[in-house]
Amino acid sequence: MAITHFTPQLISRGSGRSAVLSAAYRHCARMEHQAEGRTVDYSAKRGLRYEEFLLPPDAPQWARELIADRSVAGAAEAFWNAIEAFEKRSDAQLAKEFIIALPVELTIDQNVALVREFVATQVLARGQVADWVFHDEPGNPHIHLMTTLRPLGEDGFGPKKVPVIGHDGAPLRNAAGKIVYRLWSGEKAEFLAQREGWLDLQNRHLALAGLDIRVDGRSYAERGVDLAPTTHIGVATKAIDRKGKKAGWSPKLERVALHEERKTDNRQRILRRPEIVLDLVSREMSVFTERDIARVLHRYVDDAGTFQHLMARILQNPEALRLEGECIALATGIREPAKYTTRELIRLEAEMAHRAVWLAGRSSHGVREKVLAAAFERHARLSEEQRVAIAHVASVGRIAAVVGRAGAGKTTMMKAAREVWEAAGYRVVGAALAGKAAEGLEKEAGIASRTLASWELAWSNGREQLDDKTIFVLDEAGMVSSRQMALFVEAVVKTGAKLALVGDPDQLQPIEAGAAFRAIAERTGYAELETIYRQREQWMRDASLDLARGRVAEALQAYGANGKLEARKYKAQAVEALIEDWNWDYDPAKSTLILAHLRRDVRVLNEMARAKLIERGIVEDGHAFRTEDGPRSFATGDQIVFLKNEGSLGVKNGMIARVIEARPGWFAAMIGEGEARRRVEVDQRFYANVDHGYATTIHKSQGATVDRVKVLATLSLDRHLAYVALTRHREDVALYYGAISFGKAGGLTKILSQSRAKETTLDYERGPSYRAALRFAEARGLHLMRVARTLVADKVRWTV
Repeated sequence: MAITHFTPQLISRGSGRSAVLSAAYRHCARMEHQAEGRTVDYSAKRGLRYEEFLLPPDAPQWARELIADRSVAGAAEAFWNAIEAFEKRSDAQLAKEFIIALPVELTIDQNVALVREFVATQVLARGQVADWVFHDEPGNPHIHLMTTLRPLGEDGFGPKKVPVIGHDGAPLRNAAGKIVYRLWSGEKAEFLAQREGWLDLQNRHLALAGLDIRVDGRSYAERGVDLAPTTHIGVATKAIDRKGKKAGWSPKLERVALHEERKTDNRQRILRRPEIVLDLVSREMSVFTERDIARVLHRYVDDAGTFQHLMARILQNPEALRLEGECIALATGIREPAKYTTRELIRLEAEMAHRAVWLAGRSSHGVREKVLAAAFERHARLSEEQRVAIAHVASVGRIAAVVGRAGAGKTTMMKAAREVWEAAGYRVVGAALAGKAAEGLEKEAGIASRTLASWELAWSNGREQLDDKTIFVLDEAGMVSSRQMALFVEAVVKTGAKLALVGDPDQLQPIEAGAAFRAIAERTGYAELETIYRQREQWMRDASLDLARGRVAEALQAYGANGKLEARKYKAQAVEALIEDWNWDYDPAKSTLILAHLRRDVRVLNEMARAKLIERGIVEDGHAFRTEDGPRSFATGDQIVFLKNEGSLGVKNGMIARVIEARPGWFAAMIGEGEARRRVEVDQRFYANVDHGYATTIHKSQGATVDRVKVLATLSLDRHLAYVALTRHREDVALYYGAISFGKAGGLTKILSQSRAKETTLDYERGPSYRAALRFAEARGLHLMRVARTLVADKVRWTV
């Protein structure tokens, strides 16, 4: 879940600012400031991607004539000069500006469409002028939106204050008989409405793009976090700040000052209420230690004495509950720190588990043996464990879990299960966290699917509701956090539907707090698919199962015995060896992939791999294509990867394709294999989220199957990443690493055996502290509910 940035500020002479100069800077243009008789030129400034100057639909004729037949920058120049001329005060407020962060997951055109809809519904519809520009600094796409503080009257600019009109149509008056006025633009209610409108539109456009994230538009205060949002400062801004005042004033330095001001303000808020740090920590983990709290607190507090004082206050807060005291681990003899959680999370996860157990005990949604037998007859090639898994999900009960190891035929099993359910009269729908996984479930298993975020959006709008004749299949369930899983479990309970969870708790972990799939599967039971079909050699299948089971040492021993571990003295030498071996083995008829954890390594590996192919004459230098990450060259034969979902092209984040035709700013590529192969055409003006795909990150490879894989191991790996990376292949895999760096860190086996599995509070329910903590959380929750009911009742009595 991302946080939206929607920051308003006034442009006023009192702060030394000018509407014309601000517009010139935003539009990267040369403008004349008529009131001061000078010209400013920002035409050399870079980063402008799109610009519009729009009047409201009912704008008077004089305003339309003022900007007629002018460019966008010219219209802005004329309009803001008119504002400057009209405002006479030396401290006049000239305009209001919003700095709004755009979703980096959307393309430029998708972001433009998002902003246009927002401007039309939340700015122009209010009678305000909209002067907006789209800046695309690397990693920081955003818009500057300037609006007026005065209405556009028939004869010129109207007053900033307008009378408040009562129900009778007459102006309201106060006790002294004077008319009550309000600001025409700038009221808090208006700002909140615009911010909420931006949030809703942003989430809708993310869902329409098939993306699997949501934007949390709540302020820190609304989320119970008493912090002010800091401004974004990029690399260039930090560089200017390091130069100090010698560089002179600039908007970037102003942003640095604002960032530091808000950081200081947040420090003061934490000093007053240090418990707000708990909310930040618990977004990422259900169970945490003092060190996790300290890591967040250190962002704001440097003084050692103050730091220790605040740590003590946080840990003593009633919202922080201790699950387990400090102890010595029996298996390792290492001292383990005390474990904590929050009242909200222990209640949420306990309720989720209770509901899951309740669903498992229902005697509905079972399928008759005759229907199962007919399906098994049609799918004679199903293995015994696939048949067992199908029988498990088709049995009575309103929840069922299947743990499917990488390459163990989950999709084949789900396709047959879908036929069983449909034959029994049920509607089967699917969901997954990522758009690529949802599309795979739909194409390969025939289950109509969408992302979790898309389902939530549909339900909030009263669409696509579940009922007691619905089977809701949640794929890649191991990546779903506790908060999101709890929402879907609750939806199934309320609607009478059945929930089928399919995933692997040992692959990539949830980004947010909790490991809900594992917790539910342990309590309701599960069928397991562990016979690996993806790899063609038995030893590889055995090694894949060892990785799934966490037996990393045994897996690495098998890879070493078969010559698949390639150690070099240094990482750079390992990279060179990987590329040399990849180049030697390269066969366009085979699907190949290089995997690394870090994006900077992926970039280098892609450049080196493509250089080898150009050297051999397999691909040409190619034609220039402007991607979101900078210029690239694409040629016939290039392997590429799509990095964002795009419904109009039918591509998903992480899809691999091969270029079959290219020219400047455009290429055509083939996606998929066999009968599923199809052609897509990509124009850089409409889609630029693409890169060379010889190498990609391990995260983007989850769910992928290719013939040959080369893996670059770095110290950032763990057993979950290693499990994913080393199980993508059918025919061959090799792992390359720098021996010195791994040796200093304890060795390859130790690093790749590290478990960073997410915990839940339910993992501690048999401990001595869990029941007491849960009772306290539930009792406090009931107390707060009673207080809330009393306040509501008192308010009703007072109103009456």
